[in-house]
Amino acid sequence: MTFRTTLLAMALLLCGLFELRAETVQPEKLTLEDCVRIALRKHQALNVSAANIAMAEAMYQQAMSAYWPHIAAQVNASRADQDRTFTMDGAFTLPSSITNSPALGAVGLGDLAKPIPINMDIKLLDKDLVQSSLNLTYPVFTGLKREALVAQAEKGIEMAEQGQRKTQLEIVRDVKKYYYAAQFALQMEKLADDTLERFKALEDLTERLYQNGSMKVKKTDYLRTKTTTAVTRTMLSEARYAREMAHEALGNAMGQEWSESVVLAEADQAAPLSEGLRELVESAQNFNPDIQQLKLAVRISDDQITEARSGYFPMIGIQAEVHDIQTPYRGGLTNAANRDGWTIGVGMQWNLFDGFQTAGKVNQAKALQRKLESQQILLDQAIALQVKQQFLSIRSADKQSKDSREAVGYASENRKLHVRAYQEELVETKDVIEAQVVETFAQSTYYRARYALEMGLLSLEFLIGQNVQTL
Repeated sequence: MTFRTTLLAMALLLCGLFELRAETVQPEKLTLEDCVRIALRKHQALNVSAANIAMAEAMYQQAMSAYWPHIAAQVNASRADQDRTFTMDGAFTLPSSITNSPALGAVGLGDLAKPIPINMDIKLLDKDLVQSSLNLTYPVFTGLKREALVAQAEKGIEMAEQGQRKTQLEIVRDVKKYYYAAQFALQMEKLADDTLERFKALEDLTERLYQNGSMKVKKTDYLRTKTTTAVTRTMLSEARYAREMAHEALGNAMGQEWSESVVLAEADQAAPLSEGLRELVESAQNFNPDIQQLKLAVRISDDQITEARSGYFPMIGIQAEVHDIQTPYRGGLTNAANRDGWTIGVGMQWNLFDGFQTAGKVNQAKALQRKLESQQILLDQAIALQVKQQFLSIRSADKQSKDSREAVGYASENRKLHVRAYQEELVETKDVIEAQVVETFAQSTYYRARYALEMGLLSLEFLIGQNVQTL
């Protein structure tokens, strides 16, 4: 192999490596589905809603504990300054059947009929004492309070799940909003760039006509084209800045780091609505998370009324205990019979009169229920009004999109005709500039109409709680 062949092979190898490296560093173009998937995986708000569900499930476990017996072990060790004693101070008298006995009189014990004084200390407990016990309590009847608390905890889990669904909808809405904003910014940047290129071409054409001594093109026309090109260049700079900020906002909504960049694939055109207004309102009432949470709150108020009414009923429970006493003293209260044993019993507590406290709790729970029911009606009406507003907005934006797309075709054809006529010096410079501006304005109007349509659709999706196309 010659030296030249070796150098050529190395050059080809290096070119291949550079090309491979360039291909590997090319960022992947993300679609809307990719952005939503990344956001649902990375966004920290989902961790908050997941924690809320875990808290609700833990509260449900706490409520279910009322169905199980509670067993507690207790050990107490104590040392007193001295032994615990019982002092007997007084007198006692023997029965008359004993004191009147002739036998006692014969032996000279007739004084026993008199009161006999007692003054003595009896040791009950040693100063060192260790007591251990195992207690069991179980509520048999709670006046439906236990059932009401469990039912509230179950609905609390459902509310937390609806809160998580709302968080997901908010994340999807934000991602879609910034995604469509980024797409709109890209379109406006491309439009500004295309307009600038057309004005540059017009500027060059005007300069050639002016330099060649055209009778219709004057220096003022040449300056007018230069000015228009400069103004368009500033508009392009603003469009680039808007595009960069829109992409940064999208990355933040996706949960990306500030240093990560986002490259978007071209989005598909939004499809118009195929459902009627009544179907959309019904879907919002069935799937909107705010409405569902308020419905659950109304159902929880029923359980709260049941919980408050439990105060009218007695509380019945079973209690059992096993105990053991460890002490060096074997007498008194710690004799062999009392040192260990067990007890079992049934208890009842019934508040016959509590100063109308239970009645006040019931009335408060009923008032809260009426408040929630009224709020539910107001929310239903408000959501229905917002759905109707977005429905009208989408229909208007769809009509504007169709009309502006038709206007773009006319404006483009008009601009091409003016450029060809300008080359033949059949029209004035200002007419060509006007044709260029009209086409740009028509194109930007079309992009704005599409953007408004997309914003209306995503707002409607958030209101009804699901994708419009899945209805």
